[in-house]
Amino acid sequence: MGSIPANPLPGYLASQAEFIVNNLEQTDYQFTENIDVDNGIYDCDCNGFVGFVLEGAAPAHYAIIDALKEPAQPRPRAFIYCDFFTSLTPESPGGWHRIESLIDARRGDIIAWRFPTIQEGEDTGHVCFVADTPAPDGSGAFIAVRVYDSADKPHFDDTRATGPFPNGVGSGFINFTVDGAGRPIAFQFAPPASAPFTYLEIAIGRVEPL
Repeated sequence: MGSIPANPLPGYLASQAEFIVNNLEQTDYQFTENIDVDNGIYDCDCNGFVGFVLEGAAPAHYAIIDALKEPAQPRPRAFIYCDFFTSLTPESPGGWHRIESLIDARRGDIIAWRFPTIQEGEDTGHVCFVADTPAPDGSGAFIAVRVYDSADKPHFDDTRATGPFPNGVGSGFINFTVDGAGRPIAFQFAPPASAPFTYLEIAIGRVEPL
């Protein structure tokens, strides 16, 4: 028999996100959440998708972040995840801790970034699940991370670029650059490969058993 992972929760989150990506019947990127599991409909933005998966697979962990959301919002927006992960340490108790080095992230961790200015009715950043262990590019210029998310356009090598739904829930690679300590500091969200990297505050969180 194989050994049981010390913390199976991240992998469970990823498996739930992957199931949705592989079995959806309809998806559009939109701020107003319209999710109908029975009919495979996942019309939502990034925080709608992450929040839906978290709430179903790890409700107690979701409740911790949900308690931080803005009063008028149905779910925590992307910047809430980023701020929460930034407030943690790698040793934080209470069900969540921060992952410092991007190369240490693993399947089921959550990456979030935020814009400096938060506005009502506008994107506040992005939040997504790590789908596979991050891998340095062959040139060493960046680290490619395959993610599960809802996005308004396809990432690199993305299911949305080849499937029937050009935006919404799917999976693809986001490229990141890191600082000397391996912490992510910038990202390349979508093709072309010549596109500039965007420098924003980026944080990684991992669920732990409560």
